[in-house]
Amino acid sequence: MKKNMLASLSKALLIFCPILLVANNLLGQQQQLESPSKEQLTFKVFPTKDSRMTFEEAYGNLNKFLPKEQIHYKTHPDETYWVMLDFEKLEQSLSKNEKYFLTLNCFDYGHVYYQKNGRVFNEPIGQFNKNTLSNKTSSSIYHCEIPIPENALINNRFLFLQVKRIKFIESINNWTFCLKQSSNQNSYTWNNIKLSIPTFIYMGVGFIMSIAMLIFYIYFGKIEFLLYSLFVLSIIIYLFHGELILPERLQLNNSFIISWLWDTNAIILGILYLMFALFYLNLKKEYPRTYVFIKIGIYAHVLLLITDLFFFAFRYHLGHIYLLQVLRVVSFLITISFLIYLFIYNKNRISTIFLIGGSSYMISIFIYYYINLGSDSDPMLYGNSLVLIIGSILEIIFFAYGLTYKAFNEYLKRIYFEQEAITNENKALRAQINPHFIFNALGSIQHLILKKKNDSALNYLTKFSRMARNALEASVEGTGTLDEEIEMLNDYLELESLRFDNAFSYSVDIDGQLDTSEIEIPFMISQPFVENAIIHGLLPKTSGQKELTITMKEEEGSLKIIIDDTGVGRHRDNETKITYPNQRKSRGLDVTIKRLESWHFGSGKVEIVDKLDNQSKSMGTKVIISIPLEQYQ
Repeated sequence: MKKNMLASLSKALLIFCPILLVANNLLGQQQQLESPSKEQLTFKVFPTKDSRMTFEEAYGNLNKFLPKEQIHYKTHPDETYWVMLDFEKLEQSLSKNEKYFLTLNCFDYGHVYYQKNGRVFNEPIGQFNKNTLSNKTSSSIYHCEIPIPENALINNRFLFLQVKRIKFIESINNWTFCLKQSSNQNSYTWNNIKLSIPTFIYMGVGFIMSIAMLIFYIYFGKIEFLLYSLFVLSIIIYLFHGELILPERLQLNNSFIISWLWDTNAIILGILYLMFALFYLNLKKEYPRTYVFIKIGIYAHVLLLITDLFFFAFRYHLGHIYLLQVLRVVSFLITISFLIYLFIYNKNRISTIFLIGGSSYMISIFIYYYINLGSDSDPMLYGNSLVLIIGSILEIIFFAYGLTYKAFNEYLKRIYFEQEAITNENKALRAQINPHFIFNALGSIQHLILKKKNDSALNYLTKFSRMARNALEASVEGTGTLDEEIEMLNDYLELESLRFDNAFSYSVDIDGQLDTSEIEIPFMISQPFVENAIIHGLLPKTSGQKELTITMKEEEGSLKIIIDDTGVGRHRDNETKITYPNQRKSRGLDVTIKRLESWHFGSGKVEIVDKLDNQSKSMGTKVIISIPLEQYQ
């Protein structure tokens, strides 16, 4: 069976890989990463580690500005870059009385220096600067635009930028600066929207799934449901980060703190994934070695998270960049090693479901990084998220199915153990009630023999033997038909009448509507109450009629067994404490009530009514036993 499951898994993964590749090839070329294709400006760059360098100092070192073709290294978070934009080639096409828009890379911090009324002014343009002039364009995730005022060129030819890159490392050759006559800030095309639709659909479905799992956690109290809910929410945030339209509309990319939290979510995502695997697969019990390995993986992620918090506190941007790169490697190695181990030592269906879901997402990640890793034009690896969406959807489906399967299995096991507990409890209760009845019956026979009533003792013994045989046979199942209960009561009442020299009269009235041969009830359920009515109600009575009436009828979906006596009542019995031969403290009532409470068609109940006359004197006791019937459940 294990080989069949592994073979099926292998086939599924072999089919899944080409699907992801085809989907990526179809839509990957349309991803919004390309630079704008308008009027390109030539520019030169002057890198410096002096973040306090003024414009005048930079302008005095024009000889240090180099064309981008001569700069072969990448950006560094500790460096500041002065950029000189040359408008000479576009001078003839520029109108001095018109406003233009400059499209450029979205720098993290920066200022634009321009001329106005013969003086040089500057305005913030970095995405993390307060009151920045820059706005994201609809054509690219990495590009922004800023307005260029009229007659803003320094010496009618140049604009200067002071910029800083701290979020990632990129090649300066990726920088582009383009001039346009109209803004592209809110001009989203159908192609822009179409590429965002899969992400929006995924986010909606994922959010609903996350809420549903949270509700299941509240209902079931299983930690894996909570972890899975947070895990799905974390994936949504991860994919949402690279989405073009909505984050810009909500202005979620314009804060350094929020941007750092976006990145930190990748660490939290890894922690949630490993913790979910820990509890969902019950690794401590099922895979002890892997349990230790996954715990080490969780500690490694927590260590990375703490380290990143220190980097954030001290603004160590380079450490943050390298930490995210280390995170990708660590997470990939831990997860792939775990899945391989699970593939080899798979024990059950739950593990197989997790393996298929986890492998689907890991394959999508592998393809995603294989296509996008090393791309100078996509340093943040936004790429085409469709491949990740497909893999994540499959993972969510399989994990949700696995959680449901596990919860259902645990529910069935709990029901089974509850039924076993009820069965065992009933066996124990029957084991108590049968010796109780046998003990009292033998005591009655002994009493008759001591009184020299041998004929009565022999008659009693004959009836007792028949009753005991039926009781012992019925005790195997613990239940019997109402016919058998009535026969048992008649035998028992006759035995007790013989035992006490016909000291009381009795009758058993059965409602004609009852199908006594089909109704199933706990066997001998009424006997302890009948015994109690005789011993503690009728026999202590010194005058008047001693009558016992047993009525059986159906009422409100339950069988009502009413045991009505004209005895002394409970209060009088407690006062007189009359003792009869071999009378001992009865446990039958307590045992019977427990049997009723564990009845498998619904909990039965017992109601005891003290009958009183107008002077509040006792006229006897009425016991009403209610037993839910199967056909009404």
